[in-house]
Amino acid sequence: MIGQFHGKVALVTGASSGIGRATAIAFARAGAKVVVASRRITNSEETVHRIHELGGEAIFVKTDVSKAAEVEVLVNKTIDYYDRLDYACNNAGVITSSLLTNMLEEDWNHILDVNLKGTWLCLKYEIGAMLKQGGGAIVNVASVASVVGCTGLTSYCASKGGIIA
Repeated sequence: MIGQFHGKVALVTGASSGIGRATAIAFARAGAKVVVASRRITNSEETVHRIHELGGEAIFVKTDVSKAAEVEVLVNKTIDYYDRLDYACNNAGVITSSLLTNMLEEDWNHILDVNLKGTWLCLKYEIGAMLKQGGGAIVNVASVASVVGCTGLTSYCASKGGIIA
């Protein structure tokens, strides 16, 4: 595929469905080689398959963005496989609906770990790789919920607000 991102490499977290999948496919349509990152193997392989059907190039790297070692491996595999990282879309996220007074601590921690800590970890390793090659561009996906509270989504709103901040 030839396009405005021909010869470039894009990494998309949470690319197994929804916004992440659409972003990965859009990068491929624009000519980028795509690294699909997610915890969900079957859905991620489907994203890669769709990109291949379009004539694009993509690989899947199973990644839990809340774990530093896995994010480091993700970025290192991207560099090892494609020799560069030009673009990143940090989209991975989880959501659980629960009133604040009913929410379990482990649910609160899980949402903050994936959504906020995961974005930070991705930035940490992506920026390092991009600086070594002279630059790149990163988009962190937040939500309107980061600035407008939603009943039952306190931890989600807090995590997305942290990304905005």
